[in-house]
Formats: sequence, C-alpha cells, structure tokens
Amino acid sequence: MVVTRPWRLPRSTEVREVRRGRYGRTVLARLDGEAGEVGEVGDLVAVRYIPAGLLIHRPRAEAFWTDVARLTGLEAPEAVPFRQYVHAPGFTAAYTRSAGAVEAVGGALVSDAVEGVTLSRVLDRHGALPPAAALLVVHRALRALAAAHGRAVVHGDLRPAKVLIDADGVPAVTGLGLAALTTGAAGLRAPELWRGGGAATPGGDVYGTACVLHLCLTGELPFPVRQLFSLMARHTTAQVPMEAVPGPLRAPLAAGLTKDPALRPGAEALLAHLERTARTALGRDWEERGGSALRTLAAPLTEALPLTSPSAEDRPHADSSHEGVLMM
Repeated sequence: MVVTRPWRLPRSTEVREVRRGRYGRTVLARLDGEAGEVGEVGDLVAVRYIPAGLLIHRPRAEAFWTDVARLTGLEAPEAVPFRQYVHAPGFTAAYTRSAGAVEAVGGALVSDAVEGVTLSRVLDRHGALPPAAALLVVHRALRALAAAHGRAVVHGDLRPAKVLIDADGVPAVTGLGLAALTTGAAGLRAPELWRGGGAATPGGDVYGTACVLHLCLTGELPFPVRQLFSLMARHTTAQVPMEAVPGPLRAPLAAGLTKDPALRPGAEALLAHLERTARTALGRDWEERGGSALRTLAAPLTEALPLTSPSAEDRPHADSSHEGVLMM
C-alpha cells in the first residue's frame, strides 16, 4: 500500500490536537487563506477528521452527508455553530502510518472553536448541580435538539461530554451531524434502541437528554450499572429511581424517560413542560440563577483558546484530551 502524507484541511495550520479516537481526530486549526464557506484568514476553527473507514458503508456515508447538508446554516444559539464538511479528494492521498496502523481520512467536519468546559468535567469536579443549573442545561439542550429535529436531523449521542459550558455559564450542544457514524453511550440509550429499534431517532434524543437531567440532579445516571445486559434490562423494564430527584421536577423527568417512544413527548413538548415546571417550582428568575450557578462552577475550569501554534515539545500526545476547549 502506498503511504503518503495525510490529507489535512486545505489552507489551515494545526494549532493543537484535542482528542483522537475511534470516531476521528479533532484538532484546533487556524485558517491561513480564504477557504470559501469554511471561514476567513485568521479564524480559529475546530476540525474533526472523519476516518474513511466510517464512510466505506455507502448508506451510512450518504446518511452522514445528508445530515451535514441539512445542518449547514443552522442558526441555533444553543448549538455550537457548524460551518462546513470538506471532502478529502477521493479518499486517495489520505494514507499515513500512525501508531503502527494505517489510517485514512474521508474528510473534515469544520465548526466554530468555542472556549469552555464540558458538562462531564463540571460534574466530575462538583457532582450534582443546583436544580436551576440542571434545568438550564437540559432546557438549552432541548432547544438545540428541537432546532435539529426541525431539519430532520437527530443527535444520536447527547451526553455530558457533548454539552459545552462557557465561562459565562451558558450551555451549548456539540456533536450534531454525527448520528449516522456513532452508536451513542449505552448508559443513555433509549429502550427502543436496546430492543433493536434501528437508527437513532428524535425520541431517543429526548430520552438521552432526560438521562442527562437525572445525572445533573442526582449525580448519577438513572441506571448506574456497567454490564450491558443489566443496562438493557433496566432501561427496557425497570422503573426509574426518583428518590433523589426534587419532587416538583419528577414529572418532566418521568415524561422524558417514558419507556414507550409513542408516548414519550417530543423535544418541543418536553421543553414546554420543563419551562412550566421551572417557573412554578423555582420562580421566574430560574434561568438567571441557573446561569449564575453554572458560571461559578465552569469559569475556573475553562481553558483559554490558544493564540499560536505550540512548539513541538508542547504538543499533546495522541491519547491526551483538552476538554477545556471543546468543539465537535
């Protein structure tokens, strides 16, 4: 097999590798020249290189490209802005040797680089959130999902690592456009998916978001077990434990965790239920108080975006992860 230099986003300079894994390599990059819809000279962007192996299956690749096309131009302040998908030319000149294996890049998913910290890191550091903060996280996540669902796109992997909180305490959803390429986290998987329901659905997104709400309110997912068979049994048949959930918040949580997808509310319906509950239980200023609490928790953990490329000795290793700067 011919080994050539790996394909990279044209007219860009890599600033930092953020993470590397099964679903691609994510980097911060600065644009060096006019790049059409991608951005202008000097822009700092997030680039997720999609492995060509994920695009070999033609129906899956076409579903991914369709989602990307539908999301392009989406204006939703609750989601990290998506710019463009850039195809690697024919998946050819895209091979390189890395860690003893051969990699191929199918293209680059480009989004805004946003300064902030993941919800997962905030929860790891502080545990359960104040109710107003927990509701604000899920409120904005549901708004982002409703906007995506309105374009016939699902998230498919809504979890704490896919929610960014900036230094001002404002949450935003990341990772839109990848549903066709990922399977989602088992601990947040909807019952119908465990039963072999096929591809991700809007109802599955709502269920996963309700799992995030349970985690934010109690510090644990609804069913905190590791074994897949036990997870499947609990998500499909077990009653959700509500003892640690504040009483007024149990009704919207239970609605989002409804086992039957036909009876589960959509993102907009659950959003309205959540808003009514928040105003009644927490007062009309619940959003301001939630944002203030998130700002207090997230600001000390937020890592500033880099201004220049790091020197070779400062570059992170392949298995490192800069969660303080989150993109796709």
